[in-house]
Amino acid sequence: MAPKRYNGFMMFVSEWKEKNPAGRTMTLAEAVTKCGEIWKNMDAQQRGPYISMAKDAGVAKKCTKSRLNCHGQSLSALEREEAEAAERELNMKRATERIVLAGKERHDLENTKFIFAAFNYFTKSITNDIYIPAEFSACQFSLKSGICSMYSSHIDPGQLIFGQGSDTMHHTNNTHQLPLPPNAMGESDIGRLYANIVEYLRTCNPDAKPNDPLVVFATPEMIPTVKGCFRYLESDSEEPLATIHTYDIQYLLYVLKLEVMDSVDIRNVTVNRAATDNLFVNDYFCYHLGISCQYHEDIDRCKYCTQSMVSRWSYVFSDFLCGDLAITPLPGKHMPPKQQPRFHVSNPHNESANSSRTASNFSKTTNKSSGKVSNATFTSGQSLVKHEIFDHSAFSADLNAPEDFPSLGGRKSKPNRNPMGKHLAPGDPRRAWNVPASNCSAKDLEDSFKMPPC
Repeated sequence: MAPKRYNGFMMFVSEWKEKNPAGRTMTLAEAVTKCGEIWKNMDAQQRGPYISMAKDAGVAKKCTKSRLNCHGQSLSALEREEAEAAERELNMKRATERIVLAGKERHDLENTKFIFAAFNYFTKSITNDIYIPAEFSACQFSLKSGICSMYSSHIDPGQLIFGQGSDTMHHTNNTHQLPLPPNAMGESDIGRLYANIVEYLRTCNPDAKPNDPLVVFATPEMIPTVKGCFRYLESDSEEPLATIHTYDIQYLLYVLKLEVMDSVDIRNVTVNRAATDNLFVNDYFCYHLGISCQYHEDIDRCKYCTQSMVSRWSYVFSDFLCGDLAITPLPGKHMPPKQQPRFHVSNPHNESANSSRTASNFSKTTNKSSGKVSNATFTSGQSLVKHEIFDHSAFSADLNAPEDFPSLGGRKSKPNRNPMGKHLAPGDPRRAWNVPASNCSAKDLEDSFKMPPC
């Protein structure tokens, strides 16, 4: 659409319609016809003020018009959106830090509880950020108890977004493979489902006031899905039951690691966001059995099950933090049910070899045949606790032993070949091109530039 242009005649028409009672009842076409006769009889001096008004209106329009990018989007609007997104992220980080510091101030960081939440969805609306949910799972987690409780449910939305059937099938077949409506499984009463989820979240946080927002944690790529699915569930409820905030679980792990290390006085250990985020990227517990719902266990799609997601997040926290606090890992709580712990906690007073140690001693041992072992003694409360970490990923072998590395031990060294050109006659100019200059005479170097024609 062409931009609006101002001219003196139209400015005169607008003013005439406002000042004349008869002009207020006329249409614009009738007013233009009436004012056209008047405009013809006006001289340049009479038309001058209206022409100036038109120029001023055009200049003001250009000044208020925002610059656009190559997609036709307003640059000022995009900058405003970026500033709002940065402010939301900063508020999220501050809220996460307050939750962790509150537990640290109570000297009860290991019992501070967090809620992890994940959604699977069928499709996403093109025009807005609404997701059609397919499955929901949430768990309550603490470092001391591991997974305290679990809430999981498949969702039957009843219908999908019209015209997005192909996108829905493509996304579903490549991820969770849940049956599509009208054959979807799970809860079909969306309002009741949302009320049950809110009730579970409030049960996990009994100290919160009725009007306090509920906080759940999810991975950065899962946050838009969780927000969009909660928005969909809330829209089918008669009245909003709660305000649910979704925060970054990777930032929570980073902050929690720093505060745990500070609580147990661990020094000279560098922790950064790249290291903690990489734990979620690698997802070491991805292919463990027995941590997803029965449907995904049967079709072998455990990786995309929301119950498996929140369980794996809990195991990552436990594996990375429980050792620092000397918390004994429990199968099914801190790690998968069928996995052996990589460390154990014992009381050194029960061992005669460690009876002479004091709380201030700190020793490390790495000479065990099964792998690398690190023994650390420190004070936890009133008792002396020894924390042994067994690294089962280490491999003990002798690099010089042929039986440990047959491909290396049986390999024979090859003699160094003479440089090219050694087999040529001493006077051949081709002899010096690949021989070190220190081994060549001046005559050889001079003859090398006199190559005979081929």
